[in-house]
Amino acid sequence: MDHVQQALVFATLVMVASMFLQRFGLPAGSKPVNVVGPVGLGLAAVGILRGTLTFSRIRLPLFLLLCALALLGMAYRQIIPGRFQIPTVLPSLLQFLILTSFATLSFAAPVPEREFMRRVTGVLSLVAVAGIAQFFLQFAGLGLFSFRGIVPAFLLFEDGYNLQIPAGFGNALKANGFFLLEPSIFSQIMAFGLILELLVLRRVRMLALFAAGLMLSMAGTGWIVLAAFVVSSAFSMGRRGILISILTVALVGLLAGGALVLAPDAAASFSSRLDEIVRPGTSGHLRFVTPFWLLDDVLTDEPSAALLGIGSGGSERLIRSYEYTVNTPVKIIVDYGFPAFVVYVALLAVGRKTVTQRAIMLPGLMLLLFTGGYQQFAPVLFPVLLVMSVANLRPDSGAAP
Repeated sequence: MDHVQQALVFATLVMVASMFLQRFGLPAGSKPVNVVGPVGLGLAAVGILRGTLTFSRIRLPLFLLLCALALLGMAYRQIIPGRFQIPTVLPSLLQFLILTSFATLSFAAPVPEREFMRRVTGVLSLVAVAGIAQFFLQFAGLGLFSFRGIVPAFLLFEDGYNLQIPAGFGNALKANGFFLLEPSIFSQIMAFGLILELLVLRRVRMLALFAAGLMLSMAGTGWIVLAAFVVSSAFSMGRRGILISILTVALVGLLAGGALVLAPDAAASFSSRLDEIVRPGTSGHLRFVTPFWLLDDVLTDEPSAALLGIGSGGSERLIRSYEYTVNTPVKIIVDYGFPAFVVYVALLAVGRKTVTQRAIMLPGLMLLLFTGGYQQFAPVLFPVLLVMSVANLRPDSGAAP
């Protein structure tokens, strides 16, 4: 195989591993390591040795700068522990940097864009089918929402994840994609697949498939990713982008109208969550509000943390008077400081990109930065980086620019 075909095989294998292996872990001390990280990095190592992959000349220096800032912060906190007195968690630092190194890769030879996207959406479509089937099979008594009892417990990576979430009507549960860990992840992945189809292939059956998966996840984060895409395409792709944005909004309106008519209870349950951002204790409040409370508290108590952070792993171990979670920006800023976060975002965003990849950038960043703590979660990090940055693509001849 030439380098183009090898790159397509690499992309397919990364997508398959990320989608279908994310519930599996490797025993490693008190907490298992998700198997997707080692598998994806192993595939990358093989690709580099075979000449299929190379290092990006602009992203590799940024990654080395990120490593330097993180290590500088660790050294500083060893000398001056600061007010919080939290020891650096070295495994957390190493995991963060090792997984982030995936962003330094690039296909050695340009790959046809349509064929690449066909491979990616092909894998995502299998997840969509699994999630849709999972949702309806529960009404036949087949509750396929966890691998417990199917896979040996020591190989599972399910602890701490919300696999089974009530849909809000009857005894129904939200679809999690069967292979994925949470309905929110399923929602985001379906939105991502829908975006890729709208931009490149525009196959009606695939649009319907991803839209159905997005609806049955009954999670709001996928819709946030889709909204970011509408804004991005309208302002960055000229007339074509405006038409795509209108098509997306029309599709969303059609889905919402269909849900109101066909499943009013489900639609009412979903709409009741729209005010979650102002209700403490809810998923929306924990995801989009409490991280910034934490950041404000940390910078108020110790302003010097803005430069080098309080130490790797510190953001999750602070004791507050409120329940909180951390998103990717807050995690990186609190642990490593603002300069490290700026370098991290640059590492995700820079590099040569096609028009399609530039249109994916805003929703991709929204997905990685704000819809979950994905800076150390390879099953979502790797696919988004693969599409946004690692893939060195060329528009197909005769295709729309």
